[in-house]
Amino acid sequence: MFVKEKQKNGLHLLESDICFVELTDSIFFRLSEEDVFLQNNLIKQFLINPHDNLILNALNKFRKLTGWNKKFSIYLKKKIPIGAGLGGGSADAAATLILLRKLYNYETKVNKLSKNDLFKIGKSIGSDVPACIESKDLKMKGYGDEIIRNKMPYNFYFLIINPNIKLSTKDVFNHFEKSSDKKIQKTQMFFKKIIIYNSLVSSAVYLEPEILNILDGFKKSKSIVAYGMTGSGSSCFGIFNNLSDIENSLKYFKKEYFTWFGKKKDYNLNRVVYSKVLENKY
Repeated sequence: MFVKEKQKNGLHLLESDICFVELTDSIFFRLSEEDVFLQNNLIKQFLINPHDNLILNALNKFRKLTGWNKKFSIYLKKKIPIGAGLGGGSADAAATLILLRKLYNYETKVNKLSKNDLFKIGKSIGSDVPACIESKDLKMKGYGDEIIRNKMPYNFYFLIINPNIKLSTKDVFNHFEKSSDKKIQKTQMFFKKIIIYNSLVSSAVYLEPEILNILDGFKKSKSIVAYGMTGSGSSCFGIFNNLSDIENSLKYFKKEYFTWFGKKKDYNLNRVVYSKVLENKY
């Protein structure tokens, strides 16, 4: 991810290659007399604020745009660590918008919402929410509003390591602006034609030095294709040819780290489904 200097509007221009993997959260909605938010996990790295989060933000912005005021009991089954640079919160917001659009368009006869309408709402929530609505291999530019299809090969495995440390995106960007050393990752690796580089590594490592230990673990891994830090941290990823290479590399990482491995996956708007019970309400 290449981060440009801050613009007059206070935002940074970005250029980033994105792919999605099989690691997902699940969100369940049920019609209710009032909004209720529940979650399955009380472990710190999976626990979000039940009163102020991107799912509720997406719900409220959708209501503001449409005037549609259905209430929901929401249950979040969280598998993606928060503050990890993995885009879990943005993906949850995107999935929420996709479901609400499906329900709204099923009910309304006029003024049906398009995917572009979702992009507009998503952009107001976060720069990577439009990409998460699309959820395919993409190149993202600008403020997250320029997304281009950029296909990546499927025959590779991804290993994601997180040190169980929540890292604030705002803090990383603030340090990036103040720091003179913005090139701790001095060498560029390639995954096919994609440059593996992250402008924020130096700032993230300064705030959480354990990230550097994870990157060193990937560096020691034999037969690794490429590796780097995801988003603003604190997670890092390695790309491998097969599962045996991943298994051989796990010895370089602490057992208490959050660890996931699997393949990448492309999603579409049909990834969100609703039950017949809910459908019959409409």
